[in-house]
This record gives sequence, structure tokens and C-alpha cells, in this order.
Amino acid sequence: MRVIFPYNPLNEKEADGHFHEEYLQLKEKGIACSLFDYDTLQFDEFRPKPRLDQGDVILYRGWMLNPESYEKLSNFVSKHDGKMLTNTENFISSHHLPGWYKEVLEFTPETIFIENEDDAVSEAEKSGWGKFFVKDFVKSNYSDRGSIANSPQEIKEIVGLIREHRGEIEGGIALRRVEELIGESEVRYFVFNGKPYSPNGVVPFLVSEIAARHKMPFYSVDIVRRSDGELRLIEIGDGQVSDRKNWDATVFCEALVENA
Repeated sequence: MRVIFPYNPLNEKEADGHFHEEYLQLKEKGIACSLFDYDTLQFDEFRPKPRLDQGDVILYRGWMLNPESYEKLSNFVSKHDGKMLTNTENFISSHHLPGWYKEVLEFTPETIFIENEDDAVSEAEKSGWGKFFVKDFVKSNYSDRGSIANSPQEIKEIVGLIREHRGEIEGGIALRRVEELIGESEVRYFVFNGKPYSPNGVVPFLVSEIAARHKMPFYSVDIVRRSDGELRLIEIGDGQVSDRKNWDATVFCEALVENA
């Protein structure tokens, strides 16, 4: 396995941002790593350094990509005689909420998916819910306004803020039923080739059950405790574009090395 990272625009020999610590540790552990210019993907350029070797299986660790950009990266890798560990279809299955929702629906808040934004208010009114957590298929609104709509009419405001801050609505709109969750209890786990990994060595049964159902190569799992004590799944995300959050870099890299 070779891991590719976006390089630091100010120093092409460093991985960008917090990925540099992973880059250094993986190289030290003998994992092949390459750097490339993230910004040139939009200009149809991909020049990894060192170059890929024929037959390399590629794991990407870097900034967020939408499915179109991920497909472009996959095609570039193929032209360099490599192959992505996670193909585009599998990327979407973890990256977009509808891709994993039905597999684990009893573990996560009830969700309504809307492709046409103009239908959001009317669909919300049909639900009978008092509140709505509003997001697109990937992200919620991170401004001070937050993502909770206290009425169907507030949904359009939040959708507009997501579009303003992210530049697009990716996939469609997801309206999630609001549950009483304990925010500070949230923990991120990773699943690699069906095996769940924990930042502290403790893997809840819920995470193991999710790993048995969502059979994708590498993804993150965010778990939070509800006010009644039950663990709930908040989000699954493709592991390549997921922050480590509460993970020590060494523990995270050890999990990658185990699957290299």
C-alpha cells in the first residue's frame, strides 16, 4: 500500500497541515508515501513525488474531495499504473449519508432525504417533527447559527448558510430527527478492512456491529451517547478524508500499518 498526501504549498517536501505528522510516522514505519499538489487536481494534473510504482494500491489521506474530484484522482492513479484501495462507488457509500443509512438505520437518528431543495419545507411539514437537524449529504452548517431548525420554515435559512460557507450543496438535503445527545461524549472510530479500531483500545459493541454491516475498505464512525444512556451513530465518513479528531497520530498510524 502507498499513501498519498497533499503537499504543503509552502514546502513541497512536507504533507499539508496536520497530515504531515502522519506522513512522517508512516515513512518511518516503512510505508511508501508520496506527495502531490492538491490544487492542480481541478486543472487535470497529478504529479506525485515519488512516482507511483506499477501495481501500487493507493490510500489517500488529505483534504475533502467530492465524488467528481475523487473519480478524477482515481483515474489519475490508474494512468500511473496504480489502483485506489477505495473505488469511487465505495467512497460515496461512506462519504454520502444515503450510502450507509439503510444498513444501520436503527442505530442513527431518523432521516428524510430530499434532492430538490424546493421540496424541503413541504417534506418537513409532512414529518410532524418539532425540530430538524439540517445538512447536505456530507456536512452540516458550522456557522454560529448552527444546524437546528426549530420549524420547517427555518430549513431554507440553514441550507443557504451551508451553500454560502461550503460553496455547494453536495448530493442533496438531509433532515435528521433531533435527539437529546450528549455532545461531549462523541468518539470517532475507524474501520479498516472490516476491523474496527479505537483511539483508546475500547471498541463498543455498536461499532463492531456497524463494521459487520457496512463493508467498505476504510471509513470513520462517530458515536455519541444519548441522554438516556444509549449509544447512537451520528455519522459514517470515508476514512481517507476524515480528521483523526481525538486520535493520537501514533495510534492512528499503527492501524494503517497493520493493514498495509
